[in-house]
Order: sequence, then structure tokens, then C-alpha cells
Amino acid sequence: MIKLILDAGICTIYATTNGAAAGGKPIEQLTQKFQSWYAELDFSSDPNYATDYREDVEASARIRIHQNRSITTRDAAKIGGLTYEIVRTYHGTDDDNGQPITDLTLRRVS
Repeated sequence: MIKLILDAGICTIYATTNGAAAGGKPIEQLTQKFQSWYAELDFSSDPNYATDYREDVEASARIRIHQNRSITTRDAAKIGGLTYEIVRTYHGTDDDNGQPITDLTLRRVS
């Protein structure tokens, strides 16, 4: 059996929630949701301007982790002390070995 090669480091996924009191200004809080080794994927960055029939997405990185279908674009990822917004998710199988994977497109926020 061929195994996934996820050796670039550890990625921690956080759920983002509003920690403000009722009626107060929203305060974003991060709660750890999942942790996995990751692999860096090739990517090309899109222009920062919207064009007809094209989504305006700026990508800072693309990574592959073990599959976790609960990860959504409302979550955040931390890699090596940097925080990223998850702008796209893909839950599927690795073409080489059939293992379940989740691919994330990330935009750096800090």
C-alpha cells in the first residue's frame, strides 16, 4: 500500500466563533478543531480583481491534509505560527493511492 507523503509540517485547523456577549461587538475566537501533517501543493495565484464569471480569490498557499469533511471555509488554519483563512476546500481521494484527502486553498491573514 502506498502512503500519503505529508511531511512539510503540522497544520492546525480552528473553528472560528463569536466570543462576544449578546449584543456586543463581535470578537472572533479560534477553537482547535483538527490537526494533521500536511504536504505543500503547487498553485498559481489569481489576479486580485474580479472578472466576469470568475471568483475573486487571492491564494497564499495550497496544502493537502488527511481528510476531514468537517473543515469548511468558515475555519482558519495555522502553519508555523502564521494564520490563514481557508478560501476553498476539496474533499476527495488522492489520485496516486486512493487515500482520502482534503485539499485547502489558503489566504494569509497574519
